[in-house]
Amino acid sequence: MLKVLIVEDYPDEADALREALERYAQRHDLDLRITWSEAAQALATGSRTFDLVFLDIELPGMSGMDAATLMRSYDSSTPIIFTTSLQQYAARSYEVDAAGFIVKPVTYPKLEMCMDKVVGRLRASASRRLVFNVAGGMRVLDVNDIRYVELQRHDLVFHLGGAEPLKLRGTIREVLERAGGEGPLVQISSGCLVNMDFIRLIKGSDIQMADGTLLALSRSRKKEVLDTFSSYLGKAF
Repeated sequence: MLKVLIVEDYPDEADALREALERYAQRHDLDLRITWSEAAQALATGSRTFDLVFLDIELPGMSGMDAATLMRSYDSSTPIIFTTSLQQYAARSYEVDAAGFIVKPVTYPKLEMCMDKVVGRLRASASRRLVFNVAGGMRVLDVNDIRYVELQRHDLVFHLGGAEPLKLRGTIREVLERAGGEGPLVQISSGCLVNMDFIRLIKGSDIQMADGTLLALSRSRKKEVLDTFSSYLGKAF
């Protein structure tokens, strides 16, 4: 089941979006639980509650863009699809890693295009868990929470965003094997993996991450990384 939140202050537009979602769910054999809120306060809980959020930008009180920024402070991975009548907000939607942008009125073809991409990513990410043996037990990491991984001697340093880096014993190859194919991780050098969801710029031999960190892209891997990243963007957006 996918828990979907619609944040929309006009009931008629919320109903139209709900009907389009229900039509999509029926056609694609999805089980959706849809919740509607007229205001963005539903996103101010500080915890992950929904699997997918449709967010109007022009809202009373807190705007949709401000709500998305707040949401990203505690939830970096739940997909956000903006709905608005103002096309000029499209560029800003990428500041909060929006998964899509629908210009009103919402129609089924527009919704279907966004949903195909988002549902594919949600299904793929559902099984992406990395398990490591640690003293006295196991440590489980969600691939979606990983920004990048660096190899330091015989240890892997996981940068998780908003938390202290985590050091675990292992190899780059082991992480790639456990993450499986067609995931968000790509190897950019012999000692570094990055999550493509957090890449903001590739220029020359530098990769800039969402937090501004610059990572070195090896010359031998540049073509493969660019090809992989382009393919991944095509699937994601």
